[in-house]
Amino acid sequence: MYIRERITILKSDTLSKYRTFHHFENYGEIKTAKDYIFYLEWAKQNNKEIFILGNGSNTLFTRKKIETLVLKNMIKPEITCISEDENLYEISTSEMASKVLNYCYKKSLDSFYYLASVPATIGGALAMNAGKGRKDNKSIYDFVESVTYVDSDGSIKVINRSEMDIGFRKTMFTGCQDKFILSAVFKFPKTEFNSENPIKKRVKWSKEHQDNVLPNCGSVFNTAYGPIIWLVRGLRVGKAHFSSKTWNWINNRSRSPIPILSLILIVRIIHFVLLKKCKIELIRVK
Repeated sequence: MYIRERITILKSDTLSKYRTFHHFENYGEIKTAKDYIFYLEWAKQNNKEIFILGNGSNTLFTRKKIETLVLKNMIKPEITCISEDENLYEISTSEMASKVLNYCYKKSLDSFYYLASVPATIGGALAMNAGKGRKDNKSIYDFVESVTYVDSDGSIKVINRSEMDIGFRKTMFTGCQDKFILSAVFKFPKTEFNSENPIKKRVKWSKEHQDNVLPNCGSVFNTAYGPIIWLVRGLRVGKAHFSSKTWNWINNRSRSPIPILSLILIVRIIHFVLLKKCKIELIRVK
């Protein structure tokens, strides 16, 4: 890593859960709101796109050399109780979802325990509206009261959940890199677990149903035609393949993103030929 003011050059395979290796021409770390404002201005002056990175659990870097300004969320991870009577907690977006769930469980609080198997930060989960499948209609925003973020003009704003347009795997922050989420206020109702640990239950389910033997970023497609996804199970390109165990899941051993991109392209072509809709859930960064 070579320092160039706050912007650095980084060669790494740790920024995506696919563990592909890349040369990041412009990398920075956000530790304060002022840091983000600096990076925002730098990107404008240098005509660079921005990508805000949480834990890389849904991120695919598509080229060996990444020109985008990649910003790692490194603000101080905190869980702050605002009101025990109302069960209100402010959580910074760099905090891991798993740590929040352990905190909630110890305090007998209801929470988004179905995300116990997802290695995401709170910021990433908020941005993409992480949750269960369409049929379950449950997401992290069931517990959100408000979100505090830095807007594109550098001002800090608070938006209530009731004011937000929330869709399946989509929020006002999805794919939007000129807004940076600082924290969110959650309301976690009191509950009783009756000796059943929901975290252990979800982790057990994950071991039985999710193929985590190799590096992966979970679900690949947000929307896809089921029979096509079923058809490509086990399909391999180089050192990447669609899992035979987990539907809509690519496992990877390649240092290059090309095998992953090839698998995605094959599925998109099949959808196109059969006149079926498909939408990629992964965030692709150039």
